[in-house]
Amino acid sequence: MKPGATVVLRNAKIKMFKGFMRIVVDKSWGCVEVVEPANFDVKEDNNLSLVEYELVNVIEE
Repeated sequence: MKPGATVVLRNAKIKMFKGFMRIVVDKSWGCVEVVEPANFDVKEDNNLSLVEYELVNVIEE
C-alpha cells in the first residue's frame, strides 16, 4: 500500500484486535488489486481506526 494508491479488496473483513479494527484479507480467495486512480475524496474527519472499541456481551431477558 502506498499513499494515494487505489486498491480493491476482495473477500476482506474487519476484525477486532486488542480493541482496534484491522482489515483481514482471506488467504484462499482474498485479493488485493491495484487499480486505476479513483475519482473521489477520502473522508478523513471520522477515522474509526483511531477509536478503541470494547466488546460487550449483551444478555437479553
